[in-house]
Amino acid sequence: MHRSILIASIFFVSVFLGCDTNSGSKNDIIYFSEEDLPDPIQLTGEKYGIEEITNPRGLLLTDDFILVFERKNIYDKKFHVIDKESGKYLRSKGKDGMGPGEITVISQIEEAEESGKVWAYDPEIRKFSKYDLRDSSLLAEEEFRSPETSFFLTELTWTKNQLLFGGAVDGMTKYLHLTREGDTLHLMGNWRDHVKSWGLPNGYQPEDLDANLISSIFQGPIKSSPNGEMVVKAGRSVDYIDIINLDGYHTKTIIGPSPELQHFDIGYSMGYQMPDFGRDKTTRYSDVTLGQDSFFTLFRGKPFRELSSPDNLNRVFEFDYEGNILNQYQLDMPVYGIAVDEENRIIYGVTVDREPNLVRFEY
Repeated sequence: MHRSILIASIFFVSVFLGCDTNSGSKNDIIYFSEEDLPDPIQLTGEKYGIEEITNPRGLLLTDDFILVFERKNIYDKKFHVIDKESGKYLRSKGKDGMGPGEITVISQIEEAEESGKVWAYDPEIRKFSKYDLRDSSLLAEEEFRSPETSFFLTELTWTKNQLLFGGAVDGMTKYLHLTREGDTLHLMGNWRDHVKSWGLPNGYQPEDLDANLISSIFQGPIKSSPNGEMVVKAGRSVDYIDIINLDGYHTKTIIGPSPELQHFDIGYSMGYQMPDFGRDKTTRYSDVTLGQDSFFTLFRGKPFRELSSPDNLNRVFEFDYEGNILNQYQLDMPVYGIAVDEENRIIYGVTVDREPNLVRFEY
């Protein structure tokens, strides 16, 4: 996927598209339940034994490489480059720190426009860092800060024409489409309208909830398609998926397999409303990866502390971009993140167990 930022591209996009800040969009809601899911296809995982992988958080397939990035408690060597065909470890990248070319934590890695190069996003210092996967340096070769806007953006993904698409948390606006410099091309959705599709606990009404609380409930992974024309956002605490077609900014929302919000109380942090889910909170969709004609979501459905339990292990749901459920895959290992090789029909994951590592499932 070609997603690096070119000033010339931004100039032409700005000239020909203009700055469309229309917040209205046509939304469709699709509901499904456990009974609507296809029979599960049982997949058996083959775990790698790459010693350099310590505590993996997620991964990306790009060119001939598998990239596995680590959690925050890893210092240098933030992500690993693995040869996809042989499974051989090649090198690690990422030097810990806040100086030039350094990075503190990685929440997402995405392809850049140039072959063999990727962008890593650091949400703590809101910085994008570009790495050359073929050189031995731990440092990024290019970096820039996340665009300054009037909205606080928690998740960002690269889209067609080298633009960014992100979710907002400090106002009622759900999504922004913008340039690297922070120029807004389009605003989408309203959190208060979104929450009306759900039954609220404790007799709460939508008007009782501040924007910060609503957006916090619906946070989760956001990714774009290989051609950069589609974006999918999934709920980490709620069973919902937004499918966003950037051509016309049309949104389809999938709700399921549970149509209910988890129970929460309104708490406060530094004067702001925050949802308090209590000890019984379950993780719902923990990752999403997009293909040419379909996308895959990793569904947990249980508390984080039970992720490695052999009971009720992770499932992967495959949908088309119309919101139709195509397949349900039952994994035999607990995983945290996924990436899919559609050509060779392999689902890759990183495990959450006593010996975490890369794993592959042929489907």
